[in-house]
Amino acid sequence: MSLTAAEEAANARSAAQVGGDHRTTMSPPALNILAAAQRVLVAKGFSGLTLRAIAQESGENSAMVQYYFGNKAGLVRAMIDSVFREDQQDAAAAMSTVTSDERLPRFVEGLRTISSSRSFRVFFDVLPYALRNDGLRSRMARAYDWYRQIKREWLTSGEQSSPSQQQALLGLAELMTAVVDGLAIQEAIDDGFDMRRPYAVLELMLQKSLPELLDSGLSGAALTD
Repeated sequence: MSLTAAEEAANARSAAQVGGDHRTTMSPPALNILAAAQRVLVAKGFSGLTLRAIAQESGENSAMVQYYFGNKAGLVRAMIDSVFREDQQDAAAAMSTVTSDERLPRFVEGLRTISSSRSFRVFFDVLPYALRNDGLRSRMARAYDWYRQIKREWLTSGEQSSPSQQQALLGLAELMTAVVDGLAIQEAIDDGFDMRRPYAVLELMLQKSLPELLDSGLSGAALTD
């Protein structure tokens, strides 16, 4: 049974109300508006993200933008909950098919792909606004928690691990998230920056240190002051 327009709009607005990726329940017009908002944000920055600009970019009218997302804040919440996850999900899908020998190189390649994605340009524009808004800041924190969990899963390859190993892998996932963010910033501000070099170094470091890290784990004592 097909959804009514009102039900489709409610699904789109739910992305602005509850964490998670709601694109699978959005109608084509809502998805088109969300994609257009991302393009406008990349091209014009946060101050240029207006309902009129989004309507022009999407080919929908402003009333439809408001119908599906309410306002600018609703669109920003929807982008945090869904658009920012797309690259992570694509990389996770690729990681699900690799062998154990391929896992580490593909893990690093997945990180490099994410840090070069257009989503980071959206992230850079949204972040300053989100830091000053309690609701968006907590929403961004939930998205980051999801990012870290995804990276930890990439490294476990479905194998059972001890609590100390889980702590070590979580710490590594947190560190890798910071690496991705930092290298994305460098690439964004420096047209001559070659991201392949630091990621090649990262892969060599992980090849040497990851087996030892998994062997020793991270005890509770290591986390105390």
